[in-house]
Amino acid sequence: MSDDLRARPIRDVVDAAAGRRSRRATRRRWVWFGVAAIVTFAIDQVTKLVVRAEIAPGETIDLIAGVDLVRARNEGIAFGFFPGNRTVVAALTVVALVVIAGALVRLTRQSLAVAFGGGLLIGGSVGNLLDRLVHGGVTDFIDLPSWPAFNAADVGIVAGAAIIAAGLLRPGGQE
Repeated sequence: MSDDLRARPIRDVVDAAAGRRSRRATRRRWVWFGVAAIVTFAIDQVTKLVVRAEIAPGETIDLIAGVDLVRARNEGIAFGFFPGNRTVVAALTVVALVVIAGALVRLTRQSLAVAFGGGLLIGGSVGNLLDRLVHGGVTDFIDLPSWPAFNAADVGIVAGAAIIAAGLLRPGGQE
């Protein structure tokens, strides 16, 4: 055993090791958060780019039974609420993103699931915000029966929220 280890009380050594382990776990969670956000944002933007290039506004393509591709523009928020209020919708989105990001800074420390879900949610939210700012509305393209059209960002937002909830409900915040 080195002189340094003998000179320090064992409790200090254990505390230092626990601190290093905690910092590694936190870094790993932030990496997963970042990867999920970037991948969700990229998939969203690429799919919207393809839809805007290949499908005419209002055109419907039968994909598989019960699922159509359609190029729709949503100028409001979820389910088309607040249509035509681009500035209000963009401002509400920014406020929501800031609040969610603030909460996620604390919550991401709790579990990998919360970090990953947070990345999905933020990546999707930023993708839709960019659409609102650049195109004046969100490009939606997945059309299910009896449900408003949606896009990859919406899938990321809903999946992310569900994963965050599951991560927070897990006993003891286990990984």
